[in-house]
Amino acid sequence: MPKPRAATATIIKPQKNEFDDHFLDVVGNEFKFDHAKGLAEWIKNSADAYSTTTGAKDAEQFIILRFHQGQPKKNSIFECIDFVGMTRQDLDKAFKVWGLQTAAKKGTAVATYGGHGNGGKFYMRQMFKTSRFITFRGGLLNLFGFNEQKQYGFAKGLEDVTMTIEDALAYAGLNTLDIPAEVRKRWSKKPKEAGFTIVRGEHPERFSGRSTVDTILERLRLHPQARRLLAHKQVIMMARAQKWGNRLQPPVIEPRDGFEKPREIMLPRSFSYNGENYNFRPKEYPSAKLILRTSQVPLSRSGELASLNAIDILGELGCIGSYRMNELHSFGQEAEFVYGECECPLLEDKALNCVKNDREKLVDNELTQALLEWISQQVNTLSAEMADRRRAEKKTHDLRQSSLFNQLLDKWKNRFMAKLTGELFGGPAIGDALGGIGGGAEDKVSKQTTGGGTSSDNAKESTGEKDGNGGGGGDERRAGPRFPRVLLSGQDRDPLDENSTEPYDCDPRHPPVYQRRIDFDAGIYWINTSRPFAEKLLNEYGAESARWREYLFQRYVDIIFKQSVYELRKHEPEITAEKIDSLLDDITSRVHDAAAEELERFLFEENLTGSIPATSPDQPAAEE
Repeated sequence: MPKPRAATATIIKPQKNEFDDHFLDVVGNEFKFDHAKGLAEWIKNSADAYSTTTGAKDAEQFIILRFHQGQPKKNSIFECIDFVGMTRQDLDKAFKVWGLQTAAKKGTAVATYGGHGNGGKFYMRQMFKTSRFITFRGGLLNLFGFNEQKQYGFAKGLEDVTMTIEDALAYAGLNTLDIPAEVRKRWSKKPKEAGFTIVRGEHPERFSGRSTVDTILERLRLHPQARRLLAHKQVIMMARAQKWGNRLQPPVIEPRDGFEKPREIMLPRSFSYNGENYNFRPKEYPSAKLILRTSQVPLSRSGELASLNAIDILGELGCIGSYRMNELHSFGQEAEFVYGECECPLLEDKALNCVKNDREKLVDNELTQALLEWISQQVNTLSAEMADRRRAEKKTHDLRQSSLFNQLLDKWKNRFMAKLTGELFGGPAIGDALGGIGGGAEDKVSKQTTGGGTSSDNAKESTGEKDGNGGGGGDERRAGPRFPRVLLSGQDRDPLDENSTEPYDCDPRHPPVYQRRIDFDAGIYWINTSRPFAEKLLNEYGAESARWREYLFQRYVDIIFKQSVYELRKHEPEITAEKIDSLLDDITSRVHDAAAEELERFLFEENLTGSIPATSPDQPAAEE
């Protein structure tokens, strides 16, 4: 007997793997199939059969999902039908082999949806009491399936049985179907290639209680493994008693306003992650890209549509993984409106080991982690842009609403100031001398239209009367309209700029109530909505809130007090701090007392939402 070689020189003679059939349960249970996922696997197999065997166009690739919902439900039958068919050789070399990655290709170089050659078989084995293929091609019928012990094989006496296509259809129970003319035409051109396959599952598992065929189909429409197929192939759903059915299609998602066009982003050739650089678009895959789409409604809060709030990872053709936004660490509010797919065929390279058996998630490694991080960054970038637009739109809405409130306050202010002038100074309305210094010059009243909402509020041309002091030597008095006009920055256009087409914007550093030099004579005040405090109120509470209405009211208090100071200066050239303090107390007391009665709803009602008339229902229109 020859001496054994040293351990370092040992040579292993390879043998075929052997395993117990229960190992298939271990692997199969990891799939955690529901029926939507399993039907997606059957559809993928049928689509691959068309592509590799017939070359038929998408519009001529008919895949039928046929159901019989039994009573009780455990007696139901699920079927997937195509008009291609398989030979005995196809069954032996492809279907029977577990884990064969090239099974779907059938020896061709055509890109296929099938991956590891397990999905459709495991669905048949794990999710039905019994299941079978009834398939016909080349004039031969075969029946192959799983028995109640989950063992597969050919049915006795049904291996390569010679018969006509019509006899085969009758045997399989398809002779009552309205088979499309495109299929009949293809069969007539090449009679030897006429064929069909029925994948039939009997006594389905996990089909009880509230489960129905309709609920399964609804989930199928949203399943990442099925959506692309449903969009392009003729997938028909029907009851077993029908001659034909209706096409099953993915849901139509209306895009977000302003983001209607899908955003296509090429995958980077260099992306740094954890100190390493990754190339997701090598020269072999130059067109790899991420496509982001938007939804008008938040997907994550839309029931069944929640599953669409994800990024599907696509290989050469089919989906090899899908990730919800929270799995991508994209938690921003706007991420709820985003979905899409990332085409990265590089991941299917066998040497990279990135694709799992069930194709639900990618294998967790440095390469896939880097890709998901890059995708997350792109989603967050789009979400930030959507948030900026939403804030801008909200501000526009808030300022439009605020403009209505401003009209109400402006009319109330005019009536209040007319009364205040008579009580405090015994003269005409405050506003006749806007910031000017009293003197004996002739009145020069502006003719500009700057009144508080109506033309009768505006300035009237002077009749040439002299100042009551008889024309002394003071500075020229800057005259203005009867009442000052209050405008909102960011909402109202500049009335002093004839070429203005956009709202006038104040700088955040301008005071809450702002006047330019040219605004003095025109009697214009701007409430600065760009001030940090004003913006915070709008962002946090909105234009309909009582807090924002109170803010606007307080700015009117400021304006009334400013005007009163100018009026006091006319009557008393020597103004002291004590007089200013006394005037402040008097003005604020009168304003607040009047507002408590005349602006009660405006200031105190919490839910004053929507548009309101420029005149409050609590008060008559301002006197002109």
